[in-house]
Amino acid sequence: MDEVDFVIPLSKGELRTGNATAQYVVEELTSIRQLLGDTRDFKSAVLSTKGCFAVIDHFDTLYSLLCHFRSNDKIIKEVKPIAWNGLLKAAQKESQTLLNYLGDRNADRQAHRQHLTCLKMTCYLLCQMIEEFEAESVQPTTDTSVTKKQSKSARSKVDASGWDWESERELAITAIGQLVQLNTARLWEPPIVEEEFVNMLACTCYKLLENVEVSRNKTTRVAIFQLLGILVKKYNHSLGASLKIIQLLQHFEHLSSPLAQAVEIFVKEFGMKNIVSDILREIGQMDSKELARDNSGTKAYAAFVVELSEKVPSAVLPCISILLCKLDEESNNMRSAVLGVIAELILHCFTNEDLDEKQKSTRDQFLDLLEDAVYNVNAYVRNKALQIWLRLSNASAIPLPRQYELLKLVSGRLQDCSSMVRKSAVQFFTAYLKNNPFAAKISQEELQTNLDVETEKLENLVGQEEENEDAENDRNRAVCEKEGQAKWNAVEAKMKEAISELLGLEASSMDEEMPEEKELLVGEEESMNSVKLRICKLMTDGSFVEASKLLQAASDAFVGTAPFHRNDLKDSQGDGSFLDSSQEEENTSVEHILEIAKEMFLESLVPSSVEKVVENQQQENTEQQLQEVNEITKQKLLVQYLKACLNFARQIQTAMPLVCQMLNSKQNSDILEAIEFFVTAFQFGVSNVMMGIKRMQMLVLSKEQLIKEAVMGAYKRLYLTTEGGNQRSHTLAVVKNLTAMTETANTAELFSLEQLVIEFVKEGDISQSVIQMLWERFSMKMPGTTASESRAALQLLGMAAGAEVDIVRSNFEILVAEGLGERACTDFQFAADTCTALLKMAGSEKVKAGAHETPYKFAADNEIFSRLLVVLIAGASKLEDSSYTHLVKQAIAVIYRIAEHPDQICTKLLQDVSTVILSCQSDDDPGTENENSEDIFEKATPRVAGIHPGYLARLINMAGEVALKQLVHLDVSVAGELKRRRAVKQEDRDRKRLGRRSSTVRKSISLTRSTSKTKVSATGESVEEEMGLTAAIADDEEAEYIRKICENEIVTGDTLSLHDFYCSLGHLTAMMY
Repeated sequence: MDEVDFVIPLSKGELRTGNATAQYVVEELTSIRQLLGDTRDFKSAVLSTKGCFAVIDHFDTLYSLLCHFRSNDKIIKEVKPIAWNGLLKAAQKESQTLLNYLGDRNADRQAHRQHLTCLKMTCYLLCQMIEEFEAESVQPTTDTSVTKKQSKSARSKVDASGWDWESERELAITAIGQLVQLNTARLWEPPIVEEEFVNMLACTCYKLLENVEVSRNKTTRVAIFQLLGILVKKYNHSLGASLKIIQLLQHFEHLSSPLAQAVEIFVKEFGMKNIVSDILREIGQMDSKELARDNSGTKAYAAFVVELSEKVPSAVLPCISILLCKLDEESNNMRSAVLGVIAELILHCFTNEDLDEKQKSTRDQFLDLLEDAVYNVNAYVRNKALQIWLRLSNASAIPLPRQYELLKLVSGRLQDCSSMVRKSAVQFFTAYLKNNPFAAKISQEELQTNLDVETEKLENLVGQEEENEDAENDRNRAVCEKEGQAKWNAVEAKMKEAISELLGLEASSMDEEMPEEKELLVGEEESMNSVKLRICKLMTDGSFVEASKLLQAASDAFVGTAPFHRNDLKDSQGDGSFLDSSQEEENTSVEHILEIAKEMFLESLVPSSVEKVVENQQQENTEQQLQEVNEITKQKLLVQYLKACLNFARQIQTAMPLVCQMLNSKQNSDILEAIEFFVTAFQFGVSNVMMGIKRMQMLVLSKEQLIKEAVMGAYKRLYLTTEGGNQRSHTLAVVKNLTAMTETANTAELFSLEQLVIEFVKEGDISQSVIQMLWERFSMKMPGTTASESRAALQLLGMAAGAEVDIVRSNFEILVAEGLGERACTDFQFAADTCTALLKMAGSEKVKAGAHETPYKFAADNEIFSRLLVVLIAGASKLEDSSYTHLVKQAIAVIYRIAEHPDQICTKLLQDVSTVILSCQSDDDPGTENENSEDIFEKATPRVAGIHPGYLARLINMAGEVALKQLVHLDVSVAGELKRRRAVKQEDRDRKRLGRRSSTVRKSISLTRSTSKTKVSATGESVEEEMGLTAAIADDEEAEYIRKICENEIVTGDTLSLHDFYCSLGHLTAMMY
């Protein structure tokens, strides 16, 4: 056994047939009956002095168990846990034995082979048993008694003995990890671990990860990754791991996140960054057509690379060029994945403020790719790009100079053909508003005003600074000239003497060598400025003769160049030399030469003088100059900030109509995101946001409950939610918000607002304190309340009464006294709103089936109707007020809804209004006599030619409203009341009949024959009732009764009534034509 080498087989069968002489071979399998005893012997041997080496002696037994592992024999089921526990104990002892052995430097070769064989056999058996147990645990159970809730836990049990495979599996992985952590390479010669040994351990780990339950178990998952990390680090398994990861991703989509975590452990804990480049290189080299065809594998690759870039961005960044080529390929999943990788790299690597130029350039290139993806041909890619921009916005990772163009880019996606792209675009605008780097309130008008003011301030500061600089320069120049003139005066006499001496000497002794001497004074490559500096330095040092000679040489070397271009210094031959002048002009030449020397001398002193002056004044003016510079810099920054704010506000303003259109979309997602956008825009004070808020208000009538709830939630946040303050201030804020909504609403918006208010009252969002304050505003008891605010409060009270009628009924006297008082005679709209609120007292016009509630009515002489008549009669002659028509409609509706005998009230109303109209006409025509109201209908016709058309139109309108309401009154109210009374009587009869039947049962049996006829007749009646004939006959009688009333009392009645008025009105209208 000592000379036999154990070779790790590729399959179990290879151990039965060895290929080499010294290779270990299992000659005979142990029978199932012998396995129990042999396995127990193995476990005893492990616990004895043999320890881990018992595996070598009992390998055939354990191998035989592997061969019979899937047998259903009871002995096998009993042997499995015994063998497993013994093998696990042997592995634990093996790690301790190897730890001591590998520390011994004097171990012999025979011991090496023995420990190596024990290690290989132990690991082989452990890996094989792990795979067998794992395959057994994932098989579906055949036990029908196991419920669906228990199936998950039942699969983790090998048998009913309580042996948990999940915990045993974790112990096995830990035991193998302890073995591979040791320096086991010393057991091999040369000290390089066999590749088959490493692959055996790694394949077992990968096999475990294929199970979804294992990948979800954090403890087991991390233990497997630690084991793989050791294999990658110490056993050169990096390339094999990268290829296996690609293979697992292709077949098991659930492993994208666990494998990314595995690579993170490899990189961070084991320092294996190269594996990231290997994996990404393999993905980058995949065929694009295959990626587009294999959707499941592509999704796994995409999720893996995105999560990998999130976990180890520093390792992915150097390899990003491998993935960028995928942006041009067909698979939209890979394109989206590359965009996700770019987003993670930007968020984790390029959000610091201290980026160098190279990093900024890389970041800008990434952002350019994201911008291009916004207009990708695939909707999923466009959506992914917008979602990434949303993340960058929330993380404040978008550079400010890029934001304006980005907003323009995203606004184009608000009209995308894909609903998910539109949704993401609106989400981006909403998030950008919330996270904008500018201001909490973004009003375009205010920003433009502030920008104009601050720009003017900047111009004033810059102009003032320029004036100060000019004055300072003039001052410095004057000082410099003064100091330079003083220095020149000190050297002028000596310089003049040197020039005169030189002129006289040169005139008397001129020879041919002089040009050569001149050439020696001025070099060929020397410039005019350098010569000037030399001349001035000689004059400063007191070498006036040398300065004069150099000046002479410069005039010959730089002929025609300032300051030697003067015509008066040239001789008649034009050679440019002032030394050729005649004796008579000698004095004049000296003066000119001296003037040139003075000019050079003063020019040389200007820079030094300026520096000296500035240096003297620097300490005095430093603080003032710094303050001016700081003010200008701050003002420039402020102007730039306001410009950026204004551009942002303009872009949001441009997107506003596009988002408004989405409120009319058929997609609920568009509507919901548009609602959220307008809520956010309202909170930030964006200009013209009310355009969307009002259009959003109409959605409360939507049949979609989700949209309706979203609208209500939005208005609750905008108008019913306040921050800070006490209860009184909260109530006042809510009342002001609701008032503002009411004052600016049109008829359609008021209707939708009423539905909102009703829902808010039902849910308790509008509290009793708000209702009380609205009553205070309506009655103008609250100081500072205007007439428009009072009318808005009245409208809101009428809306709230639609949910709770007691809101109006409990304050009925206040409503009549204030709403139909003096203000009603001058403000007809206010009176009409009062009538609307009064209508709510009567409740709903639709009567529920089976309800017999007494109608809410008032007597005809009630104060309500007298006040209404006063208002209507007083306003009949005020043609300039167009609200009167609406008032007439509402007032007549109130009369017919809550008054008893409304026809009598309306008859009096028409008579009085006719009297007023004719009296108004008589005031215009003095020859017309007044008539009494008793005979107004008979005498109205002759005066038709003099009646104002406006008065007649109002009279006809009022008469039409009365006629229509009279019809509705008879058909609905009167008929309904008749039915209600009949139903009440029927209930009384049924109650009495039930009492009679109860008493009849208690009577003697002897009375049965005498009451038989009565029972027969009662039975006949009950049959008739069951057939519904009684109710039908009653309905026909009531309809006939109402028809007779219409014909006999209204249409053809002889008494003074509505009939007389309508007859006279018919003659009036006929005569108009």
